Amino acid sequence: MAAFSQFYNLAGRNFAMLNTALVALLPKKDGASTISDYRPISLIHSIAKLISKVMSMRLATVIQT
Repeated sequence: MAAFSQFYNLAGRNFAMLNTALVALLPKKDGASTISDYRPISLIHSIAKLISKVMSMRLATVIQT
């Protein structure tokens, strides 16, 4: 609940803290030596995922067609 409270307090301010991601390269095979031997994955913060899920669930009840 504290995380959602912090998000609510950010209203109208800098959301850059939530809009960050890490990119990690995972090797596709042993002995990877070139860039094509790696698979990039994006790791976004789990709190951003939770907030977006809660917001979409709340909006779904309002925007039903």
